[in-house]
Amino acid sequence: MNELSIMERFADPVLFEQLSKGELVQGALITTMMGMGITFVVLTLLWGVIAAVTKVINGTEKKNSGSTPLAAPAAVPAAAVQNTAPAAPATAEIGAEIIAVITAAIAAMENQSSTSNQLIIRKISRVSGNSTSWSRAGAADCIESRKI
Repeated sequence: MNELSIMERFADPVLFEQLSKGELVQGALITTMMGMGITFVVLTLLWGVIAAVTKVINGTEKKNSGSTPLAAPAAVPAAAVQNTAPAAPATAEIGAEIIAVITAAIAAMENQSSTSNQLIIRKISRVSGNSTSWSRAGAADCIESRKI
């Protein structure tokens, strides 16, 4: 006579009702361990794929940064440059890449704004404190949303 395993009896609805409490607990534990094991294996594989992709991306960034120089900052319209403080102290504290990003943002804003809304940058300085730029922007958005 062919004896069925505990999992075969656990899977059959008719035989399931005939299982003892110990066999039910054993089947439940086996099912739980199989589910957790499969989940662990899949998460481990996912972690490996992410680590490999990160290495590939970091490798290509290192190759690209060594072969191509940084792009020059975009030109800012004359209206945005007038009445500004000298840039020498600001460039000593802020890197060229950050200045390029700020300049590009100003140029994009100038292209989108109307002629009556002129932007004049007086000073660029690093903000001190433990909060990040994202948290300060979120707090400002929260305050602005309550003014309406």
